[in-house]
Amino acid sequence: LGDSAEWATPVLFSRSDDNRLIELPQGDRRFTIETKPFEPETIFIPGGPFLMGNDDPNAPAAEQPQHTVELPDFRIGKYPVTVREYVAFIKDQKMQPAPPGWFNREPPSGLLDHPVVNVCWHDAVAYCAWLSEQTGRHYRLPSEAEWEKAGGGERVDRETGRQGNKGSGRQKRTYPWGDEWVEGCCNAGTGGTTAVTDHAAGASEYGVEDLLGNVQEWTRSLWGSGTREPDYGYPYDPDDGREVETVEDLLPQMRVVHRGG
Repeated sequence: LGDSAEWATPVLFSRSDDNRLIELPQGDRRFTIETKPFEPETIFIPGGPFLMGNDDPNAPAAEQPQHTVELPDFRIGKYPVTVREYVAFIKDQKMQPAPPGWFNREPPSGLLDHPVVNVCWHDAVAYCAWLSEQTGRHYRLPSEAEWEKAGGGERVDRETGRQGNKGSGRQKRTYPWGDEWVEGCCNAGTGGTTAVTDHAAGASEYGVEDLLGNVQEWTRSLWGSGTREPDYGYPYDPDDGREVETVEDLLPQMRVVHRGG
């Protein structure tokens, strides 16, 4: 896929098909979960234009206007980070606090394949840094734009610059799986989390799963210091200082965008 693609991972991160752990290519550094080498499965997202935002006049002001954003190639975790994966981080990093609800640094039983919850942004960044150190690859949180493209597809007509089929007036997917609500495509209204592979029918055009429902996912994009109006609004500009990657980049009063859920 080339070296130009960046590796972006949602906080609530990824794993392989059929519950198997992925063996790293020969020569890569390894770390283990349950004594098996693994590296999170990622999906390649090709660079190009996509429509970001919402063109519904009744949509929240923070989601308007809808506009075209151009992104380079990147990769993103196929699934949210699981409890199983986060356990490896907690066990290896003795000074890293376990999430609330864990007992003696052990997670609640029966949830290993569920997305990890109660992880703050700083801990998510620490997880990405640890994952990078262990694998020799650069992992980070996705930007808001990367997250949205991974969930909505590109569907931009190359001649008109608009997303959708030429002449159809179609804009972008309403949901990761399509334009109509389909029962069972995501975990909605269950009162708890479900395993990250339980809703494969809800995968996006690119094959990224669990983007809607189940849990909210951190990004590396700043919202701002307020709660109602963003300091960093649309049109989206990745070069205006909204993208942060390290704990040192985030000022105490600033809020970060989260998506999904």
